[in-house]
Amino acid sequence: MRLSATLGRIKLGKEPSLFLFAMMAQLQLWDGVITQAFVSSGLARESNRVAAFMLSEGNYLPIKIAGALASIALLWFISRRFPALAAFTASVVCMFYLAVISWNFLVFFNG
Repeated sequence: MRLSATLGRIKLGKEPSLFLFAMMAQLQLWDGVITQAFVSSGLARESNRVAAFMLSEGNYLPIKIAGALASIALLWFISRRFPALAAFTASVVCMFYLAVISWNFLVFFNG
């Protein structure tokens, strides 16, 4: 028996969930790379105090990678029982990080 779920009119099975999880991790990592590149080159500053501290200590990207892997593992575990919930959550996280990355570039190039 193959588990699948629907999100609106989109039918989601295991393959789209893997795609969503990979997209989610990639967007989280791009956010980290862009932030570190802008801050370390002096072109921007980090407003989040926790992230600014991690950037100054030099362990921002390893923690960002660990967080991305942990979120994928958690959603993978959830997707075995609740595939629609996992797909919806991954989609929301993707939209959030797309907005964050867009905001970063908008602020950088307009300010």
